[in-house]
Amino acid sequence: MIKEKIKENIGIIYLDRPKQLNSLDDNSINRIRDILKKFEQDDEVKAVLFDSLIDKGFSAGGDLKSMYYDYLVNDSVYEKDGLLKNEFDLDKYVASYKKPIISHWFGVTMGGGIGLSINSDFIIVEENINWAMPETSLGFAPDVGVGKFIASLPQALGQYVGLCGASLEASDLIKYGFADIYIKSSDYEDVINNLFTLSKDYDGKDLFNQFTKSIESFGQELEESKIDKNMEKIDKYFSHPSIEEIFDDLKENENNDDFAKNTLAILNERDPFSLALQFEKYFSDKNLTYEEVIDRDLRIIQNSMKEKRINEGIRAKIIDKDNKPNWAHKSLEEVSMYDVKKILNLEKSYKKTLIRKS
Repeated sequence: MIKEKIKENIGIIYLDRPKQLNSLDDNSINRIRDILKKFEQDDEVKAVLFDSLIDKGFSAGGDLKSMYYDYLVNDSVYEKDGLLKNEFDLDKYVASYKKPIISHWFGVTMGGGIGLSINSDFIIVEENINWAMPETSLGFAPDVGVGKFIASLPQALGQYVGLCGASLEASDLIKYGFADIYIKSSDYEDVINNLFTLSKDYDGKDLFNQFTKSIESFGQELEESKIDKNMEKIDKYFSHPSIEEIFDDLKENENNDDFAKNTLAILNERDPFSLALQFEKYFSDKNLTYEEVIDRDLRIIQNSMKEKRINEGIRAKIIDKDNKPNWAHKSLEEVSMYDVKKILNLEKSYKKTLIRKS
């Protein structure tokens, strides 16, 4: 369910589907859109807050189980991408929303939940955050426009996050500009009460300026994250000019480096086509606007639906839970770069561009 509330002059949208970890289905997407439109037209509402009423986190993403049964394997449905079109349209609406939006990220924050909220004007993150885009394990690539943000990361880290679905911690999200303040979960009520109180006297930029000043003391010092601890190895293995070279380097070192061994095991479970595509997508997303990225993301998933990669990914991870996807491409060697470039609308791959420049 999606619940709404107005406290002082802040419109609150609560995600509240505990059994589904706040995953987004058609009903919740439509409900969020309707509430946003109502708040946008209400002069008393000065800003909007996205929050969660469940303890486990903000949102696990799109409702893939619903997508699978209601769309992908439902022969009575002609538009298999109906849920996605609805979700992507909502994300674009949020990105262009006329009033300030604040989001509260904590616990499980993944996929479509990130896509819904990443364009917020202010994002509060807590110490227990598990932020990830694991789409390559599902037969497609990081979507809902989040690739635009992944493309802002340094090359090795961006590839590591995009290809492996690696999790980012609170300190990472602040360090790389994905969130605005890192607080203790025990301080959240005090932090957000400042927003409610200030909304009685301020609006627009003044409200945000006053709010950010009022909560500075709650901000936590950045800590050494798992990403930080492994950055030397991330740089070593993920700075290569091709996905094949990443694999080759990991294979060469898997017997004497646990990081290489574990990372290679993760990549070997992923869809080879999606890995090849995401490697190139990281670079091309840099040159596109958010709107262009999210529109292309839809086309990428439409292709995945056509080729049934996403069907197999969701079946193995969500439906049967056997974690044994039978990918159409068994290895990178079977992936056609022509097909990858066609989907991404690229004239040439990053690897060829690099060679021509050298």
